Amino acid sequence: MERLEEIFFCDCAIMEMKMEKLHIEVPPSPFLALSQVTIGRCNELKDATWLVLVPNLRFLWTNKCRKMEEILSEVADVVGIPYSQPFLKLESLHLAELQILKSIYRDALPFPCLNNIFIDTCPELKKLPLNSDSAKGNQITIWGESDWWETVERENETTRDVFFPSFRPVSF
Repeated sequence: MERLEEIFFCDCAIMEMKMEKLHIEVPPSPFLALSQVTIGRCNELKDATWLVLVPNLRFLWTNKCRKMEEILSEVADVVGIPYSQPFLKLESLHLAELQILKSIYRDALPFPCLNNIFIDTCPELKKLPLNSDSAKGNQITIWGESDWWETVERENETTRDVFFPSFRPVSF
């Protein structure tokens, strides 16, 4: 797995990826080279918490997973993962047709490399893991439906002011 750069999970019946028995030494990660993950039409998958093991993830595409409720669950805290902040190298986040997705991550994250967030048909996603410090020195463009953007909760007025000009409406 140490040379794996891209992985695609499509049309699979995976229900979960268990992490409770992991005993991972502080770096290197078993997925150190992995930079691109695509998860599509995995209709039983509820989360993708295993992504905390991918410290060099640059591109994440997730779509049409009927039971996906969150991208990273709080399980990461329970299993003792040594990587404290996920998505530090993430450049592009694409989430589409995730009808019951409620959360990407529970807290705001720094995104020093993030350029694009694309949200399509994720009606239950009401909060992005962003605060006014999330994009320091980096311009993030957020693509999505105007109706969805109007319902997104912001941590405070500063966060709203920082990301309001970043939004680009698209109609699907």
